[in-house]
Amino acid sequence: MLATCLAIAACTSPEELEQKTGVEGEDAARGGEANGEGTSGDGLSGSATLERAISEETDLYAFSFSYPETLGAIPALRDRLDEQANREEADLQRAARDASREAREEGFPYNRFMVTIEWRLAGQTTDWLSLVENGSTYFGGAHGNYGLSSVLWNVDAQRLLEPIMLFESQEALADALGTRFCDALDAQRMARRGGEVTEEDDMFGRCPALEELELVLLSNGEKFDRVMLYAAPYVAGPYAEGDYEVELSVDDAIRQAVKARYRDDFVS
Repeated sequence: MLATCLAIAACTSPEELEQKTGVEGEDAARGGEANGEGTSGDGLSGSATLERAISEETDLYAFSFSYPETLGAIPALRDRLDEQANREEADLQRAARDASREAREEGFPYNRFMVTIEWRLAGQTTDWLSLVENGSTYFGGAHGNYGLSSVLWNVDAQRLLEPIMLFESQEALADALGTRFCDALDAQRMARRGGEVTEEDDMFGRCPALEELELVLLSNGEKFDRVMLYAAPYVAGPYAEGDYEVELSVDDAIRQAVKARYRDDFVS
């Protein structure tokens, strides 16, 4: 991943995500309460009216940041996103100035830095909005990088929560998935590579662990009915292969891995 991340989706750890958007713990999020399987495609298609779209280009950098009207209609969430936009651009300006000065002093060309961030609504239920942040960056070198991260917005508590917090544990969800994710991922790999995939091939033949993936909850408009597991470039394949997205329908095993107080938010 990129060494200079600027705290965007393509390279954000859970801890950085908390700092970036103010993700709260599970208790705060509850206001004090202690389709086609294996398909590619993000399950996030469809246009949305933009509430805010920033686009800035200078000789030093290019920056864009957007979020849809659905998210902008929530004042507390809109404020968080606006704060993030201001912070991200300020960080980019500072990094670009430093890199440009260094390039000039060292006598080599400077290639303009770039950060693009797009927030989207992945799904919603009565109690939750599932949000996805798509990000891409370029900080010099042979190519840029890209990826996504996901958070949940609790409608009543007006707080953010990581999707995995709705489950008993990461291990419980991994057990519930069984081989479904790995089998679906290998089917996509075979289609792209034109041959069989074996763990002995190289580092891109193994099945990534759940902690290496991004978990996104997708809904039918009323309840979460699918989980999407996202593997960024280099996680499940080389950069040239791109990223991988695997959607799995919520079955009884996945639902049982959900904490009891959240199960009504999932299809049965």
